[in-house]
Amino acid sequence: MVVPKNRIEFMEAFPDDRSCLKLVIQQRWPEGFKCPKCGGLGAYKIRTRGLLECKQCGHQVSATAGTIFHKTRTSLRKWFLAIYLMATTKKALSSAELARQLGVALHTAWTLRRKIMHALKRREGELMLCGVVELDEIFVGGREEGVRGRGAETKTLVAVSAERMLDGGFAMAHMRVIPDASKESLNEVAKETIAEGAKALTDGWTGYKGLKAEDFKHRAKVQGSPKNASKILPWVHVVAANFKRWILDIFHRVNSKHLQAYLDEFCYRLNRRNQRTDLFRRLLNRCAKFTAPVTYAQLIAP
Repeated sequence: MVVPKNRIEFMEAFPDDRSCLKLVIQQRWPEGFKCPKCGGLGAYKIRTRGLLECKQCGHQVSATAGTIFHKTRTSLRKWFLAIYLMATTKKALSSAELARQLGVALHTAWTLRRKIMHALKRREGELMLCGVVELDEIFVGGREEGVRGRGAETKTLVAVSAERMLDGGFAMAHMRVIPDASKESLNEVAKETIAEGAKALTDGWTGYKGLKAEDFKHRAKVQGSPKNASKILPWVHVVAANFKRWILDIFHRVNSKHLQAYLDEFCYRLNRRNQRTDLFRRLLNRCAKFTAPVTYAQLIAP
């Protein structure tokens, strides 16, 4: 696959839907078509319908079935351009800007964007954090008068885990919406994001006490004052501040039921910041091969 380096190269590489469909087929069956029904190899292309017909049993398969492009009414070329823009734009695009770039309705742009964001969701065991890992919770949302910290009710609680490099710098991070700051919720986040043998650094919150029983070391330090939090767990607070600024600058605000999708996108970009030139190929691969279809009803479900 030739990865376009700029918009001109993109337009030359994908002049029509047929060229996009060809790449989807290559992404789904890199070693050649294999029939999902009989296991036969090789297929005839039915170009008028965008289908593949197995040479052995005649079973017809849509190249986009089982992907985020499943039953889409939007042209594949616009899908590809949306993926390209989301992969190459440094600070991401809002749905309104994507609608202007693609020449589609705002509703269509929002749906395309959310489905692509769905493909950015972290898979189980992907990019586990190693070495020294900071773990803390933050609140995302508007101000709540007279309430601070874990007692807030109208804000959304998010667990943040950030890996430190050997020289003290930042490596990677994961962010996840959690229902509460209980021992059960925080333990689950730790097990899903921190690799065995790593050292988890936290504040003195009682919910972290159970981490000692897991497969990694745990060190808690009482912060004493909220002002000391950024000194004890610096990278957690840098990641949290950058995420909040990112949301404010581009999207202005985010509905709590969609927050996890934006956290996934932010962390996907952050953890692959040194692979920017390859993000289009990576994201297209996730959309065409590793992400199951998702409907609009599922996207807006509470």
